[in-house]
Amino acid sequence: MNKKLLIITILVLVFIVFILIFFISKKMRRKSMHKKIDSLDILRNEILTLPFQNQVDKIASLTKGEQLEEKVNIYKDMYDKLKETTFLEIEDLIVELDYIASNKGKSEFLTKYNSLELTLYKTRYLVNHMINELKELTSYEDKYRGIVVKLKNKFRLASRNYENNKDSYGMLVDTIEMQLENIEKRFQDFEVVINENLYNEVVLIVRSLEAMIAHISTVILEVPDILVLVNDLIPSRLKELALVKESAQEDGLTLNFMNLDYNFQEIEKIENDIIDRTKVLNIDNSLLELRTILEFLDSLFKDVEKEKTYKKDFDLLSNSFNERIDKVKTTLHDINIQLDDIKVLYGLKDDDLNDLKVITLEYEELVKKYKNLVKKVKKQEESYGKFNLTLNELGISLKRIEDNLDLTLKSLGSMQDDEERARDQLEEVQELLKKCKRQIQSVKIPVVANNYFVELSEANEAILEIIKELEKKPIIIKTLNTRVDTARDLVFKLYNTTKSIINNAYFAENLLVYANRYRMISNDLNKELNRAEILFYKGSYEDSLKLVLDILDKVEPGIKNNFNKKFAI
Repeated sequence: MNKKLLIITILVLVFIVFILIFFISKKMRRKSMHKKIDSLDILRNEILTLPFQNQVDKIASLTKGEQLEEKVNIYKDMYDKLKETTFLEIEDLIVELDYIASNKGKSEFLTKYNSLELTLYKTRYLVNHMINELKELTSYEDKYRGIVVKLKNKFRLASRNYENNKDSYGMLVDTIEMQLENIEKRFQDFEVVINENLYNEVVLIVRSLEAMIAHISTVILEVPDILVLVNDLIPSRLKELALVKESAQEDGLTLNFMNLDYNFQEIEKIENDIIDRTKVLNIDNSLLELRTILEFLDSLFKDVEKEKTYKKDFDLLSNSFNERIDKVKTTLHDINIQLDDIKVLYGLKDDDLNDLKVITLEYEELVKKYKNLVKKVKKQEESYGKFNLTLNELGISLKRIEDNLDLTLKSLGSMQDDEERARDQLEEVQELLKKCKRQIQSVKIPVVANNYFVELSEANEAILEIIKELEKKPIIIKTLNTRVDTARDLVFKLYNTTKSIINNAYFAENLLVYANRYRMISNDLNKELNRAEILFYKGSYEDSLKLVLDILDKVEPGIKNNFNKKFAI
């Protein structure tokens, strides 16, 4: 029971706290909204206390001109309308906003508040703008007199520059002096309208003086340069360029791609237009245009000189290219003439000549491209610089064709080389075989070992195989090379065997004779020497030699090692 009572008490307390928080929050929100309303009210009072009427009163005591009075009346009417409409609306809106803050939600309050705040700021800006305009009206004479003083200084400076360089203006002297007189008259007009308080005319005259003095200053500054460019620099540059063009044409350059005649005509049109405009002192962008023309002419000079260099480079490149392409043409022609014989001689199939077909097609395509380039060069519709780039690209393609053709020629040539080398090596191995036979026949040995005759037979058969391959039509180069390698290896093997038999027989015989002095030392040694002799007479010269060395090493320690070192057996 006590527990339930405790829970109910807690719930009641939470509810009471919630209610208190709600009412406190609501009160604070209303207080915040009223504070915002107070800030708007302060802004409204600030607008109402702006010194608009004070400025109106100041002007009323200073001016007698109708135009100024008219201007002031316009601002007074605008201010009166604000008081009759906007100010009253603002007051009503503040009252309404106060009601909303007390009785309605925050969302509606913020919408109305933001709208009213914006209206107040707009109104304050408008009133301040009118006050500033009125302040300017009260001091307009001092303001515009100060401006005119500065303009007179600029005008005197421009006039002094003109007088100091009067000879530089040629036929424009009268026009410039007339404009200077017009400016002087405008200064006089200013004094008249300022004294009569003709506010609108004062503004217009001052603005016209600013424009006229800025214009005449530019004219005085730029006209001498314009006249020099139009009358001297550009005409002389055009004459020089015409001579350069004529010289280039004599060297074989048409320079069609540069459109020089068209450019000359366009330059002449621009010059005539600038001259006509300059006569009436309209020089807008004239100096810039003329300097651009001069730079363009300078660039044309450089382009013509570059083109001369490009042509020399092209002539050198094309001569070299023609020599190389003619060489490839001759080589391909010679190969094609001999191609049928080569195919028959070496048993080549069409597939074996695919590389040569590809090279021929690439060469024909390259010739077409080169002919097209030559046509373009004759028309000279592009710069030789571009022709050089194209020719260099063709040169790279030609180098690739030359390299591939060299590889193909080496491949075909190697077949002939292999045949000739096979014939030469046939003679060499035949001569070596004869040498082996003569050497065996020249020495007196009891028996020639069987392995000699086996190797001799193999070498003879291998030589016969070379001869058979050379007699075949077509010659199979791969098979021929194999036969040559085999025969060479067998003959060299026979040569080494022959040399080994002769050397072993010689040393074995002499060492047996030397060893006979030791027969009486022991019966075992005598038996071993008898066995070495038997091996010698059977033809086992190597075994006999080894056995004799072993025997002698027993009675003369170290003799075997010394013998092996000296004779490397």
